[in-house]
Amino acid sequence: MKAIFEKSILLDAILPALGSVSGKNTIPAIEGINLICSEDGVCVVTAYDLEKGYRTEITCDVVRAGNYIINAQKLCQIVRAMPSGFITLNIDSNNIAKIISGKSEFEIYAMNGADFPALPALNGDHGFVVKQSILRNMITKTQFAVAANDMRPELNGAFFKIEGNKLTVVSCDGSKMAIKEQITDIENKNDDQSELDMQFIIPAKTLTELMKLLNDSDDTVSIRLTRKYVILFIGKVVFFSRLIENEYIDYNRFLPKAPKTFVKIDCEAFLGALERASLVTEDKTMGQAKSILRCNFEDNMLKISSVSVSGKVYDEIFTEKQGDDIVIGFNCRYLLDALRACDSEKLKLSLTSQLMGMTLQPAEESEEGTFTFLVLPVKIKE
Repeated sequence: MKAIFEKSILLDAILPALGSVSGKNTIPAIEGINLICSEDGVCVVTAYDLEKGYRTEITCDVVRAGNYIINAQKLCQIVRAMPSGFITLNIDSNNIAKIISGKSEFEIYAMNGADFPALPALNGDHGFVVKQSILRNMITKTQFAVAANDMRPELNGAFFKIEGNKLTVVSCDGSKMAIKEQITDIENKNDDQSELDMQFIIPAKTLTELMKLLNDSDDTVSIRLTRKYVILFIGKVVFFSRLIENEYIDYNRFLPKAPKTFVKIDCEAFLGALERASLVTEDKTMGQAKSILRCNFEDNMLKISSVSVSGKVYDEIFTEKQGDDIVIGFNCRYLLDALRACDSEKLKLSLTSQLMGMTLQPAEESEEGTFTFLVLPVKIKE
C-alpha cells in the first residue's frame, strides 16, 4: 500500500481515533488504527476496542491500494512530529511501513488489515436527529454525576430517554444525581415512522470520547440504535458504542416530595464560597478524613463553615429564603461538581431535613430547558 496524505487532514482523522483504541489488551490489532486505502482516492480510518469504535473517511492520493493496521500511539506521535506538508505512507510486502515527509523518514511494523476485528452492523431501524449543541449541553449538565466502577452497571453510564420532542438525560452515582430535560426539535428517523419512544444507557467512557467529537454549533448528529449498540453519525465521522443493557433506576422516587425550605441564591457567589471552603474540606492532613461542609440556612443568610486538622473556614452568602431554618452537612466536592455544571445566574435550592438530599434547579425558566441536581447530605457530628 502506498498513499500520500496532507498532514493536517491525516492528523485530524487519527487523533480522535485514539479514544477508541485499546491500551490494555492482548490483541495487538485493537491497539492499532486500521487504514484501508482504495484506488478511488479514499482512505477509511477505523479504531475499535471491542466496546466502542470510530470510523471516518479522508481523501488522499493512492498510488497502491491496501489494508493495514498501524499502532495508534506510534502513528500519532510520528505524524505529529513530521514537518508540515505531505506525508507518504508506504507499506511493503514484509509489512514494513515507511512514513516519509521531506527528509524525515520513519520505519515501523504494520499488521495485515485482515486481522482487524469485524465491526458491528453500523445501522439501526430506529433513531433520531438532534443538534450537536443540544446533545453536548445535555451531556455537560449530567456527566459529573455518572458513577465510576459502581457495582450496579446501569449507574456507570448516562440514561437517555426520548419521548416525542422531549429529550431527558439522567445520571446518578449514589451520592448525587443529575436530571436534564429539554423540549427541542427532534427529527424522527424510525424506519416505520412510529412516534419516538426510546430509552438507552451510554457508558461513561463513551460519553468522554463523544464530547470530543461534538461542538456547540447547529450542525446535527444522527443517532441510530440497535439492540446492543448506539451509532452516532457526526459529519463524516461514525462513532459507535456498546450500550449498557441493564434497566435504569426509578430516579424520580429519589427526589424529595415535600420540601420545607426554599432558597434563592446567586450561583457565582455560592460557587466562589464553596471553592474557598474546599481549601479546608479537601485537605487531608495526618491521615485524617476530609471534613464536612456545614451549611446553616438561617433567615436570609447561608453560613458556610468547616473545621479540619489543618484549619477552619467560615463564609456568608446573602439568600432569599422561604420556610424553616435548617442546618445540613455536605461533602464539599459533591456540591462543587453540581455548581460547576450549572449555567444559571440564580439557583433555587429545596431542602426537607438534615437527612434528605438538597435539590438545585434554575430559579428562572430558560430556552435550554431545565435541570435538577440532587446532592445527598452527610450527617453532622455535633
